[in-house]
Amino acid sequence: MSAITTLSRGDVINIRRDSLMQFLLVYPLLLGLLLRWGIPWFSAGLMDTFDLTPYYLFIASFFGLIIMPDLAGSLIGLLLLDERDENTLTALLVTPMPITTYALYRVIAPTLISFVGILVLVPLIGIEVPPTGALLVVALSASLGAPIFTLLLASLAKNKVEGIAVMKGMGVLLLAPMIAWFVPQPWQWLLGIFPTFWSAKAYWLAVTGESWLWVALVGGVYAVGIVWLLLRRFQSGLYK
Repeated sequence: MSAITTLSRGDVINIRRDSLMQFLLVYPLLLGLLLRWGIPWFSAGLMDTFDLTPYYLFIASFFGLIIMPDLAGSLIGLLLLDERDENTLTALLVTPMPITTYALYRVIAPTLISFVGILVLVPLIGIEVPPTGALLVVALSASLGAPIFTLLLASLAKNKVEGIAVMKGMGVLLLAPMIAWFVPQPWQWLLGIFPTFWSAKAYWLAVTGESWLWVALVGGVYAVGIVWLLLRRFQSGLYK
């Protein structure tokens, strides 16, 4: 617990001195409030020319569910790059703290942030909200993808400057559920190669009253498998 406390305190200090990280923390709340009041207003304005209501589920799942793992993973990934720039990671190798503890902390932190963020953001947006039990399971499944963004950022970027560019490139993981929405069955399942697809699909099924649990479970297991592979690569890279 002392190791977790030390790491958490360091993260708070780093976030306080970085305006981008501070923005990533408040962005979901601002986004939720904007969508809560903006979607009905925008939909009413378009009523005579375009019916937005068939896309409510698409909007809710993307902004309420898919965005949070990306934001949480990117936030922790940037903190990790900060520590790399400051040679903190090198220093950790000669401290009593097991490197496994540090690595697990960097996996669990974005998962928890994402999970809590989804549980706040989806009801805040307030459209096409699944039942509470389904929301909890789907939120957990989606949140297990947050460490993927963290570890990809740490693996592909050498410093924080490169990290900003990598964040843009990781947007392809956000595009998969968006594309799947417009792809007819059964072809949309081909997009299951992207871990973000599964939680979005489970969300859609939960809202429409169809069988969703197995989809969320498959997505969660798939995300954990990817995280495990990326984590092994990350840990081995610390010793090079």
